[in-house]
Amino acid sequence: MKKVTVPSRCWYENEERELDFPDRWEVDPINSPGFDKPGLTSEQIKEKINSPCQGPPLDEIARGRKQAVIVFDDMTRPTPVKDVAPHVLESLHRAGMQRDQIRFIWGLGSHGAYDMINARKKLGDEIVENYAVYNHDPFQNTVGIGRTSTGVELWFNREFMDCDLRIGIGCITPHVHVGFGGGAKIIFPGVAGIESINQFHNQFYRDPQSTGLGNFENNIMRAEVDAAGEAAGLEFKVDCLINRRREITNLYAGPFRATHIAGAEEGREHYGASCASGYDIVIANSYAKANESGISLVVALQLVKLGEGTVVLISDAPEGQVPHYVMRSWGTDYGGRHFAPKVKGVMSNLLKKLIVMAPYPDRVSLDWFCHIDDATVVKTWPEVLAILQEDYPAEAKVAVVLDGTMQYLKPPN
Repeated sequence: MKKVTVPSRCWYENEERELDFPDRWEVDPINSPGFDKPGLTSEQIKEKINSPCQGPPLDEIARGRKQAVIVFDDMTRPTPVKDVAPHVLESLHRAGMQRDQIRFIWGLGSHGAYDMINARKKLGDEIVENYAVYNHDPFQNTVGIGRTSTGVELWFNREFMDCDLRIGIGCITPHVHVGFGGGAKIIFPGVAGIESINQFHNQFYRDPQSTGLGNFENNIMRAEVDAAGEAAGLEFKVDCLINRRREITNLYAGPFRATHIAGAEEGREHYGASCASGYDIVIANSYAKANESGISLVVALQLVKLGEGTVVLISDAPEGQVPHYVMRSWGTDYGGRHFAPKVKGVMSNLLKKLIVMAPYPDRVSLDWFCHIDDATVVKTWPEVLAILQEDYPAEAKVAVVLDGTMQYLKPPN
């Protein structure tokens, strides 16, 4: 048997899963150069934070400020914030700020709130026990600060706006809307009001072709994010690049536009994969954003033989798919502003078969992308392999996407 290992359970055991395949199949692991880079040491992270890619260091910015807020990304992102935040706090304390002048806010956008078990995973025990950590509520306690040039209303978290020093910690990864996440996206939609978030997602329909994984320049949704970041006064950002073990391989600190541009430029190569399409079977693993695993399907559909091939989506998120107030269902045939009930039979027009490997399945997790009856849901890899071998008893060309939530296919040169 041929074997390929893929990263698994980002916020749990953070282990490798071994997938085996018949020797008669041609199996191509779809890797990205950045996935195998080593992680930075704590001292290297500290040095990069204290030496911004542009502008003054944080302790200089913080001098004389009264209240600081640190917005950090949620459990749909792989950033090990606890490896970054202590160095940010050192800078703030060096500038004279005390603990009660600093608070942390989850950059949830329209995702559901988190408990302190998750806060400890993300921030570490020391921060949870010594600093205020707040969820973001997009439905109330927001402050209006105007509009972008395209008319998008800007409402932001009251606690965030009450602080005179606004900081963000997050990561650069390919994103289906803004090309690459990072930059001011940590606050827009991260700590925006629900109406602002809905209007932001509306922008997709103005020019869908300018958006998409890896489409960074002239991206209309990225432009909205940048405008909101300027209006809200996001003053200092830390943007990280991540490997297949959720380790930071590089980071950029400083003004959010500078960190975003630098991180996206490196991210093109770091997360990019060059490969042909036309595969009989595509295994699309979800690791970094396993609780938003439908993103992997976007990559898989670019690789598989449309109308003839099979996609296996590995969706191993014990907590289930993230609650999303804009995109997901909240009842039998209704949901958030941008949710549309999935019609039975659509997926069968695209694929021979969609198999979802979900060790902890539920009846609504597929509402992101298909009707529940359009997928074969199983719990284990042996079950997947049994189905595939029955459907492909002879040769087959197989692609294994190591993490379809953190990779994108680079356009041909």
